Amino acid sequence: MKILNNKFLTYLRLVKQKDYLISEHADEERTKDKLTVKDIEQAIISGEVIEERLNDPRGKSRLVAGKTQAGKLIHIVVGIRFGKLVVVTVYIPSKEGWIGGKIRKR
Repeated sequence: MKILNNKFLTYLRLVKQKDYLISEHADEERTKDKLTVKDIEQAIISGEVIEERLNDPRGKSRLVAGKTQAGKLIHIVVGIRFGKLVVVTVYIPSKEGWIGGKIRKR
């Protein structure tokens, strides 16, 4: 059972309302990995926070693992920047770096 905190519920609401931004970097990565904006939205909506990066000097963010409509697991880093939800980056997790796409190999 997935437990959702209030911050992530806010993220879900903003994504469903299409009230968010995609960074230039995230858009480049999305294009490189042949992902659509719809893929990102679906993965956030279906996903779960697997890491919280609350001490990042660039700003607090959360790493979300979720599946596209086609069932492809992707990672999305999201955070609030200047009062807006921003997709900071998106990528397909490597098998070398992740166990099942959700647990970072150390």
